Amino acid sequence: MDLQDCRSQCYDNAAVMAGHKSGVQQRIIEKNHLAVFVNCDNHSLNLTGVNAAKQDVMMRWEKLKIAVPKVVKSESTTRWSAKVEAVKPINNHLDEILQVLQAMMDGATETTDTRSEARQLYNRMLTPEFLTLLGFWTNVLLPIDRVQKRLQDPAMNFHDAALDLESLRDHFYNERERLVSKALEVGLNLCQEWEVETERRPRRKKTMAGETSKDAGLKTTQEIERAMKETIDRLHTEMDDRFTRLHDTDAKFGFLLDVEGLCTGISRDILKTKCENFGQTYNRDVDGEQLYEEILDFRMMISTRTNVKLTRPEDVLLFIVQYGDESVFPNLRIAIQILLTIAVSIASCERSFSKLKLILNYLRASMGQDRLSDLALLSVEREEVEKIDFNSIIDAFAAAKARKIHV
Repeated sequence: MDLQDCRSQCYDNAAVMAGHKSGVQQRIIEKNHLAVFVNCDNHSLNLTGVNAAKQDVMMRWEKLKIAVPKVVKSESTTRWSAKVEAVKPINNHLDEILQVLQAMMDGATETTDTRSEARQLYNRMLTPEFLTLLGFWTNVLLPIDRVQKRLQDPAMNFHDAALDLESLRDHFYNERERLVSKALEVGLNLCQEWEVETERRPRRKKTMAGETSKDAGLKTTQEIERAMKETIDRLHTEMDDRFTRLHDTDAKFGFLLDVEGLCTGISRDILKTKCENFGQTYNRDVDGEQLYEEILDFRMMISTRTNVKLTRPEDVLLFIVQYGDESVFPNLRIAIQILLTIAVSIASCERSFSKLKLILNYLRASMGQDRLSDLALLSVEREEVEKIDFNSIIDAFAAAKARKIHV
């Protein structure tokens, strides 16, 4: 494919791919400035949560990892959704887990190592920090997980992705005080239930030579509250920084995704401005003024067809293709084709790499490249494979490979 025909590119946040100086996306843009780059939203949302969790030592996942027994899922360093699967069982079954650990501590039949490890887990879990942050992270991770699963939908477009991420960011900003106060309340109740001391002697910073002011010191609950608020603030900042490209892309192309507005809703002045801006960006592909005129003609034709329901850009493109040849609405056709090439996430594409690990395992070390490629293709296109009648294929293969001579 000619690089000059490229109109969009989407990668994860690895510097070698997304770097703004020497990354692949920057090298392609230097040769073709029309190749719009969008960060993979799933990877960006992962890094948003990871960096927020690392903001304070108290927030690190080690406090949760060491309390996860073998019967519940462990958290993953690469998949943020795996973290909520690790936290939910502990949050929902905290009493049962603590009771099991207590029984292991007191069990006469248990080994010394088992009792020691159980006691360490038990003591680490029964701390104000752990009991408070467990509920806090559950309430933070659940909305992140829902949005991330939505972003992995192949039907997701960048306009809806931008709206979902914006609503998630606003949710954390607006619910900041409630999330913190609720976590503190739940943590305090758990501490009372398990007779955990909530206040310890305040830690004070060492006074340097010549320093006259004294450190007031923070109580345990104040330190936990500070850490939670800093985490939410970091989430808000990270989401603003990491999704800038997505919002810029939405500002340029969003009017084409809004099919209802494109057909009737957007005023002519705003529509003309957006078409002219689009034409300036893609001056080799689209004429902005002609695009505006074509949309007006498109509106006129749609207004008399009450039986035609257009809800997606794909519907608009299909209508244009069925209406006439490429000479009819050429600019609108090309604009929507460019629009549909812009990816939101590459998570579904990267699943093929994970599938290769399952296909090419140590028992199949002698597998050739051709067979590996064929099996990977069958796995990727499994929806089409399920429609195939294998009986007829097996019969045809058996007939072609039969070595017996018919008498």
